[in-house]
Amino acid sequence: MTESIAVLTASRGHHDELLGQVDGIAVGTRPPFLHQVISMGDRDLTRGRLPLGSDRWRTEVRPVPTARTSLPLAAARNLAANHAIEDGAEVLVFLDGDIIPGARTLERYADAVTADREGTPLEGVEGPVLLSGPVLQLPPLAEGAVGYPMGQLRSISVPLPGTPGVPPGEIRVEPRWELFSGVSFAMSASDFIASGGFHVGYTGHGLEDADLAEAVRRAGGALAWVGGATAYLQPGGEVTPEHEVRTAVHHAQLWHDRWGEHPEHPWLTRLVGEGRLRRAEDGSYHAA
Repeated sequence: MTESIAVLTASRGHHDELLGQVDGIAVGTRPPFLHQVISMGDRDLTRGRLPLGSDRWRTEVRPVPTARTSLPLAAARNLAANHAIEDGAEVLVFLDGDIIPGARTLERYADAVTADREGTPLEGVEGPVLLSGPVLQLPPLAEGAVGYPMGQLRSISVPLPGTPGVPPGEIRVEPRWELFSGVSFAMSASDFIASGGFHVGYTGHGLEDADLAEAVRRAGGALAWVGGATAYLQPGGEVTPEHEVRTAVHHAQLWHDRWGEHPEHPWLTRLVGEGRLRRAEDGSYHAA
């Protein structure tokens, strides 16, 4: 099974967080055969200046064309997945660069991806399946600390809003597609190919995850929680309000162009509620 698991991530500038991810993989019960890292305009990362390697798996760093103003997260994830599949990966585990996997995250994801669906909540699902694990928020590192204590991540973290309590080993279908997040999820290689992957028109954090979920939904697929596939989110930098609004307007228009309807999403609802985004009578979104 180890030979079929690939961990896929993309990063720019968050070197300590990426090293934390490596530490998490290293103490996991089931290591991958490949850690595919996509550099989004990060020279140090691209040139191999970070100690990411391990003798337990192969590490590959590849660059993706990156504009200075917006991160190509969708394109980076596709690039990572496509190279991993070419290398023989059957289980694709997507982790944002700020994510540390728990001790059994890869094991739980791999078991869920490869399990026979008969007799499970996924029985009868003919389309692609998105498998999400619970994500907990880590506090900022104490001043002078070097990395998080891998054996204490659960005790020092708190669940993110919307994270359900699913017992380890249990699969629970989630009808609320808007809860899907790309920070930590898994797919089989065949399901990723069938879904079409991420739409590269989305740049920056926004609706790129919701768009993939929409593609899976329309293909007759499912979103499901994997109990015990717990991952931990390290504190990261915040985008400026102006950049977030520009991204929201662009993503909302792209969604309309792709799906023929205006999006409904908690992120957009929050921005409207904060008075930073305005929704017109036709349902379109504009900067306030």
